[in-house]
Amino acid sequence: MKTRKIYLALLLLAATMTTACEEWLKIEPEYEITDTDLYKNTAGYYKVINGLYRQMSDFSLYGKELSWGMTDVWARYYAIDPASDYKSYPQMYNLEYEAKEAASAASAVWSAGYKIIAQANDLIANTEKTGADFFTNEEVDRNTILGEAYAIRGMMHFDLLRLFGASMEVDADGRYIPYVETYPSTVNPPISNRDFMAKVIDDLEKARDLLKTLDVEVNPSYATSTAYRFFASTNPPQGKFYNNRGTRLNYYAVTVLLARACLWAQETGDALTYAQEIIDLVTAKTLIMLTTQTLSSIASSPKIFDELLFGFYNEKLVETYEPYANKDNPRQLAIDDKTFFTTPSNDRRSGFINTSTDFQTKYTVKVSTEKDKIIPNIRISEAYYIAAECLYKTDMQAAANNLMTVRKARGYSSPALSGSTTEEAFWEALTYEYRKEFIGEGQLIFFFKRTNRPITFSGGNFNHAGKLTLPIPDSESAI
Repeated sequence: MKTRKIYLALLLLAATMTTACEEWLKIEPEYEITDTDLYKNTAGYYKVINGLYRQMSDFSLYGKELSWGMTDVWARYYAIDPASDYKSYPQMYNLEYEAKEAASAASAVWSAGYKIIAQANDLIANTEKTGADFFTNEEVDRNTILGEAYAIRGMMHFDLLRLFGASMEVDADGRYIPYVETYPSTVNPPISNRDFMAKVIDDLEKARDLLKTLDVEVNPSYATSTAYRFFASTNPPQGKFYNNRGTRLNYYAVTVLLARACLWAQETGDALTYAQEIIDLVTAKTLIMLTTQTLSSIASSPKIFDELLFGFYNEKLVETYEPYANKDNPRQLAIDDKTFFTTPSNDRRSGFINTSTDFQTKYTVKVSTEKDKIIPNIRISEAYYIAAECLYKTDMQAAANNLMTVRKARGYSSPALSGSTTEEAFWEALTYEYRKEFIGEGQLIFFFKRTNRPITFSGGNFNHAGKLTLPIPDSESAI
């Protein structure tokens, strides 16, 4: 039988523009592989989905720039040396997006992101046309692979929009980037923010429904138990592919991701529904939110794995981060406002900072060989913050309770928030929580962008005036 050739995607943004037309994302062939190499058996499908996670964990994306690197520089977590030879960071810090190095870093994110989307589309197309009986674990395999592929496509599009599109608060109907759903694909016009987010949410809802088979019905403990979620010593009955659900977009992680996406889309009712599902699972003790009795010291395990639902894995993370935690290196990422983290003293998130060096600890404290390679991305505490934000206008007491649940778990219970908390005080408290909780994880800048609130740092409040949108690269091709 002849082997039918398929093509992996190359992304090319047409450089030519006229006043009468917009730029288009053009996806063309880059190199050939054969479908029998990838899709002849279940193992081939496993390799494809694993390859997508590896690409997402690259330092150009979530392994660095979309976690502790570029996005946290943008949020002014760090005291950036203007003389740094890593010029993109001072440029991002000062919103100099058109500068050569900053533009190059943004272009790399764009290129890598859309390449992953193209490959996810190819995987989705092949999985959808293949029956469950083809796979070793039948429906479990098919639903998990397809669910994770939809989740990856939705997540990657979402974060590209958060980077390259305006927030809904600033321009809900603006057209910024395309949502690519087919492979191969050649012409993809940008669509409105509203339509784009509807597609993100649709993909994530499909993913969640499919992932329920494995993570809720078949092997729930491998997604809900910390001991199983990250590097369990024994594999589940379906095989080692189903180990380490915390390093894959599992049902519970996708639920929080849906809450995050719905909040961005200003669909607060749906955001609250998804966030509340996670909160209810904590109440039922299916998931763990640590308490002051069980969280003795964040300093010894600052990534808080018990509450981490999903993180990326990069084999070279530790050695890559080391130069940025070196006082003799002009590229150092020293914390801008150490006192913010060290006060009040009863907030155990002071353990996120090494006070003798002024560097964060999430990537310097050694926990275990494998866990040290994890980059946190989705955690339980975010569900409480999202629920609080969805509730504060109609039920300040419930909003306060959600924030206080996290604060108490961090040892910080006073001053207490209550039903009489003002909206101004609520936003001050919520901003405080995002700044502390998500250091090194790349989420803070999107909080400031989504809410259109000033960036808070040691210099006071920086009014970005809605200018937290990267320009679309002039000409782009995939690797």
